Amino acid sequence: MPYQIAALLAATCWALSSLILAEPVRRLGGPRFCRLRMLYVSIVLLVISVFRNQWDNIEFGDLGLLTLSAIVGLVVGDIGLFTAMARIGPRRTSVLFTTNAPLAALGGVLLFDEVLRSWALLGAVLTVGGVMLAINYGTNQNAQGSIFERIDGSLKIGVFWAGVGAFGQAAGALAAKPVLDHGADTLSVATLRVLIATPLMWLLAKPTDKLAQAPEKEQILRTDWVRLAASGTLAMVLGMSFLLYAIGRGDTGIASILGGTTPVIMLPLLWIATRRLPALGAWVGAILSIIGIAFMM
Repeated sequence: MPYQIAALLAATCWALSSLILAEPVRRLGGPRFCRLRMLYVSIVLLVISVFRNQWDNIEFGDLGLLTLSAIVGLVVGDIGLFTAMARIGPRRTSVLFTTNAPLAALGGVLLFDEVLRSWALLGAVLTVGGVMLAINYGTNQNAQGSIFERIDGSLKIGVFWAGVGAFGQAAGALAAKPVLDHGADTLSVATLRVLIATPLMWLLAKPTDKLAQAPEKEQILRTDWVRLAASGTLAMVLGMSFLLYAIGRGDTGIASILGGTTPVIMLPLLWIATRRLPALGAWVGAILSIIGIAFMM
């Protein structure tokens, strides 16, 4: 399989995963859904990692950075991401999430003395501009009441939580960077992060639910478990596997760009799901954001 196809399949898996979880994440609340999904994902990744047995390049001294990465990247980042999705839907959240690229680039400059080229600065401007366009002008008025587009509560609060998610994911990636740079297996690192984050999420269940103003005592339906497993498998197992295949077989920059096209791929999927064409602002904003990411590679 060409690595470009694998990267696009990864982005498609993440887009499908976001649409599948749109209904239960709104009803159960972001933190609660995130905890349940993370529990499932931790079991699946642990089984896969045990069979792969690629732990050799992870040292005991790496656990500090991986713990930090798990806390900010998964506990803070994922809870922020799913809370945003519960409030403003998957399309807006996925576009806002692209801001983790300029945040990570800025972190690389501040923490690792990386050089930020002028093209990268232009990319950051395009990404932020695309996000603003998609958020403000991206909703088809005929679809704004759908489970995918509806805004529950304040748009500003939803944008805030998406920003928390993007910042957490960027900071989590930067914390794990030194471990990956000395040759640690990517999937094994991902597994350890999930295993560290999962019990922390459950320990912090009450304060995170209260902070996110999540619904209380909503019953978990049988279909919720199906959607939870499907979204977790698509995003964390298939999506991650396709991206790792693409990075291993081809150019890392191109694979990362193609893997980041989720906001664009989501639009025709939304068209199919709602039978309503997304607004022009959604298409232009999503494409601008992806172009911005490309400039930053």
